[in-house]
Amino acid sequence: MRENMAMDGGLRSLFRKHLPQVDWLSVETAMTEGGVPDANGCVDGKEFWVEFKATRAWAVRVRPAQVGWIERRLRHGGRVFVAVRRQHASGSDELWLFPGGAIRAVRDRGLKNGGPVIGQWGDGPARWDWRAVLEAMRS
Repeated sequence: MRENMAMDGGLRSLFRKHLPQVDWLSVETAMTEGGVPDANGCVDGKEFWVEFKATRAWAVRVRPAQVGWIERRLRHGGRVFVAVRRQHASGSDELWLFPGGAIRAVRDRGLKNGGPVIGQWGDGPARWDWRAVLEAMRS
C-alpha cells in the first residue's frame, strides 16, 4: 500500500473522502490487464475513469500501456481523467486535472505544457475546489 501512496500521492483516498457522492471502485489489474486507470466512478448516471499520478516536479511518469488503454477507451466514447498531485519541496501541494485525451501530452511535456488542463488548484487538499472537480467529471 505504501508504494501506491507514492505513485498516486494519496489521491485515491482523497477523492473518496472529498467526493463521497461518487460511487468509487478502486481498480488493481496489473496481473490481468495493463494500463487500466486506478479508479472507476459513477455519479448521477455518469460513469468515468480516473488515473491518479504524483510528482515532485513538472514531469509525470506515464506507462505506454496507460496511454494505450486511455486512448482506446476514449475512441469508444468512454470518459477518462488524469489527476496529478504535485508536491514540491517548496511546500506547494497542487492538484492538476486533465481530460484523458491529454495523457500523451502530459507524459511527453509534463504539467506546464501537458495540453488542455481542466483545472489546477493549490494550497493542499483542503483548499482544492472539489466541487469543480466533481462538475468536470459529471459534465
